[in-house]
Parts: sequence; C-alpha cells; structure tokens
Amino acid sequence: MARVRQLALIVGLALLGTFITVMTVHYMLPFDPLEPEPLINHRVLFAIVFVVICGALGITYVIARRES
Repeated sequence: MARVRQLALIVGLALLGTFITVMTVHYMLPFDPLEPEPLINHRVLFAIVFVVICGALGITYVIARRES
C-alpha cells in the first residue's frame, strides 16, 4: 500500500509540475494570428517534461529516504 501511495504522489506531483510548465511555455511563446500552427508540439513537450519530473521526484524520494 505504501508503494501505491508513493507512486500516486510522484505521478500527481509530476502531472501538476508538467501542467504548470507546459502552460507557462504556451503563454510565453509569441502568437501569430496569421499562422495558427503552434511553434512547438505541446504533446512532445508534455511527455519530455513529465518523464524528467517523474525521474527527478523519484531520485529525490530515494535520497530523502536514505537520509532519514
């Protein structure tokens, strides 16, 4: 049960962090009304950021458990 809680916490925080990152990038990019195609692929950005944040949170969790 503890593993499920740990996984749910990591995935939930990763989703929150990914959403914040993608929305920040989305609103900071310039928008051209004549060219509605976005400058970047947001799905790829979401996937990359999600994997990186999951990895970072997992590593942080393991290190924190070793320290305590």
